[in-house]
Amino acid sequence: MWRKVRITSTGVACVAAVAALAGAGLAPAAASTGGNGPRPGGHAMFKVRSWGGPAARTAATTIPTWSGSFTINSTTYNYKMVGTNPAGGSKTTTVPTEILPLKVVMSNGVTVTGSASKLTASPIFSNAAFTSGTTQLGDAMLRSGFWKTIQASSPNWHLLLGTPTVLPTVTIKVPAADGTGQTFNGIPYANINYNWWGNKLQSIITAHNFSATTLPLIVSGSTFLYIGSTSDCCVYGYHGAYTSASGHNTYAFANWIAAGLVSNGNADVYTMSHEVSEWAADPFVNNVVPTWNQPDGSTCFNSLLEVGDPVEAMPKPWYTIKVGTVTYHPSDIAGISWFSHVSPSLQQNGLYSYKGYLKTPNTTC
Repeated sequence: MWRKVRITSTGVACVAAVAALAGAGLAPAAASTGGNGPRPGGHAMFKVRSWGGPAARTAATTIPTWSGSFTINSTTYNYKMVGTNPAGGSKTTTVPTEILPLKVVMSNGVTVTGSASKLTASPIFSNAAFTSGTTQLGDAMLRSGFWKTIQASSPNWHLLLGTPTVLPTVTIKVPAADGTGQTFNGIPYANINYNWWGNKLQSIITAHNFSATTLPLIVSGSTFLYIGSTSDCCVYGYHGAYTSASGHNTYAFANWIAAGLVSNGNADVYTMSHEVSEWAADPFVNNVVPTWNQPDGSTCFNSLLEVGDPVEAMPKPWYTIKVGTVTYHPSDIAGISWFSHVSPSLQQNGLYSYKGYLKTPNTTC
């Protein structure tokens, strides 16, 4: 049985972890059903990773955002999201975007590479037929979450990612002490120490001098990050904010999991759909909400408005949608009503997540 816990640490690299760790007994990696190695073990985890200190919250230059709030038991909770207030009318916000693919080379020669072309062809950038409109995924999730407001005040409200600038692929060589390359049924993947990876990726992000007005999307292949040992696995991706000479930057990192590699079917755009949706709803990782219990996870899981985390412990957190003839597996995403306990829900069809895996408001800790 898996138990979800939230880990928070502070310092120059401020990490607020929203992680799924194993419970009293750590589960071993799943047994191999073929090929020359096991499947990736453990359970999906997602984190947030920010750095730069308190000044990050006051830097002037950043992506366009709007502010809202809700009240529970006489306590008001303020939040900031990307774009414009849906209650303010039909406006379209387009955020400039960059894609940074990563080529990860393990010490035993196993290599996995993120693909910019696969990402741009996916519903992260390409329109798909969502119930809230034929549009990009991040836009569709917010439109669904604020559906009653959008229907009444802003039917043509949108938050879009601009045509991405694709940057040269960066090669990362992982030392033997910090990771192992594996193969399952002919599919290569990499187990990598989360702390080593986090520091390495932070240095790469810093060296790129991204503009604070853009969203860098960093994509790897089938990489799985473990905490301490491969039994505490696997971090799929994370998003966060940091300060730079440009202002208050935001970013997201995600793996792109090969089909058939993970036993519950998580694949392709699953991780990036989670991270882009959370970037849109909590770009600076500081939207505090009442501490909530995670469905199929643990009690007192988190106190942030992280919209992908409520479904991550479910046996099947994804659904399918097509772009052209290609089928993708994005994560279901919680709406604002799930966190704010609004009833009836503002969400499309009165649900509490896009696909309806959440049908009632959360229970607080």
